[in-house]
Amino acid sequence: MKKSNGFIYLKLAENIQHMISEGVYAVGDKLPSVRSLHLEHGVSISTALQVYTHLEKKGWVTSREKSGYFVRYARQLRPQLPPVTNPAPRAGRVQINEKLAVFRKTARSEKTISLIGASPDTSLMPAAKLKKALQLASRELNNSFIPYGDITGHEPFRRHIARHCLNWGRAFSPNEIIVTNGAIEAASLCLRAVANAGDTIAIESPTFFGLLLAIESLGMKALEIPTDPVTGVSLDVLEDAFKQKKVQACLFVSNYSNPLGSCMPDNSKEQLAKMLQKYQVPLIEDDVYGDLHFAPERPRTIKSYDEEGLVLYCSSFSKSIAAGLRIGWVIGGRYHEKVAQLKFMSSASTGILPQLVLTKFLDQQRLDLHLKSLRQALSMQTMQITKAIQEYFPEDTQLTRPNGGISLWVVLPPKVNTWQLHDASIAQGITFTPGALFSSQQRYQNCIRLTNANPWNDDQDWAIRTIGELSQQQLKG
Repeated sequence: MKKSNGFIYLKLAENIQHMISEGVYAVGDKLPSVRSLHLEHGVSISTALQVYTHLEKKGWVTSREKSGYFVRYARQLRPQLPPVTNPAPRAGRVQINEKLAVFRKTARSEKTISLIGASPDTSLMPAAKLKKALQLASRELNNSFIPYGDITGHEPFRRHIARHCLNWGRAFSPNEIIVTNGAIEAASLCLRAVANAGDTIAIESPTFFGLLLAIESLGMKALEIPTDPVTGVSLDVLEDAFKQKKVQACLFVSNYSNPLGSCMPDNSKEQLAKMLQKYQVPLIEDDVYGDLHFAPERPRTIKSYDEEGLVLYCSSFSKSIAAGLRIGWVIGGRYHEKVAQLKFMSSASTGILPQLVLTKFLDQQRLDLHLKSLRQALSMQTMQITKAIQEYFPEDTQLTRPNGGISLWVVLPPKVNTWQLHDASIAQGITFTPGALFSSQQRYQNCIRLTNANPWNDDQDWAIRTIGELSQQQLKG
């Protein structure tokens, strides 16, 4: 009965939220009373109260003593979306390592309020259940964790990954999967499998600096492709690069990219898969955020449309279960054997103990229930930080509207220098990621990436307000 009531209150809350989004209720409008919900929908008074408590936590409504509930927020009030990015149409060397090293050094203090979370906050992760899985694994280990493991990974764990892949519409054998030390190793192995030093890799603009570092470390070049903050890379510009043989391979985050949060529509993914086939260009698809969707359905992957093994699919459980276990994987398609050889040369195999722990966790737990709770928390936190940015940042600030993942991309007025803004924020005990770290072309100097990975509290609100005030000071100066 509890599950049924829980479903009912969430469904009612979603319906009211949708009506606010569509303008049926405007900001300031009075909403139906708790008693009205009770009578009209046949729910208990406590369930009706749950509906409004949920919406109040998400920031959609506000309560007024003895007056009821009123609309506080509407999607139409969000800041303007950034435009499609416009990087230079030429490939170049990536040189961000030194700048990133400086950033990491300044952002390392434990006393800072961090807005740079690379994975959801620990409080949102299944810590107790992972500890139980560790205990179960330790009782059954004997000495199996001492020798080197299989190059491709622990076979029972690979079976779990194969089942997990069904969520995005494709069936794979465990033998097609190679377990890696996180998704960055997966992407690096794939880059080495499809390209050599001096070759050019097509990337999103902006893109995650970890991927840029991988390209830089291998002596490759990057060609930044214009990217829409909602729908991802421009396929027209990409195809032109294919026609001119400008790129050896592509490296894209197809679902809820870091930092834009863009998600390529399924029809575009299918179109891209056909383009890859037509021009015989391999694609490395990083899908670490695909499970963190806010909408009911998980988006598909480009790999799900791949008919010729040209897509090398990379993912991990770092964003959804535990980043510290450092477990990722590759489905390499026609490059499987090459990736396996490179894996052996790179690190021989992935540590068996983390794989055993995750295997026990997946044996014992329903991952879908954990992910549902995690997605709800991230969705709420996205709404809360969005509202704060709208309230505290300069009036003409532009902001992405991700429907999943953990990144928000903020475009401040051109006069704001976010490296200087970061220095000023560090002095106040706040850290975020300057936009210039997400480009190989020294672009996005007035942009920042913020994270929705942390539960909203007074410290987070103060940090956003302080960054907004420091931005305003730069504009006045």
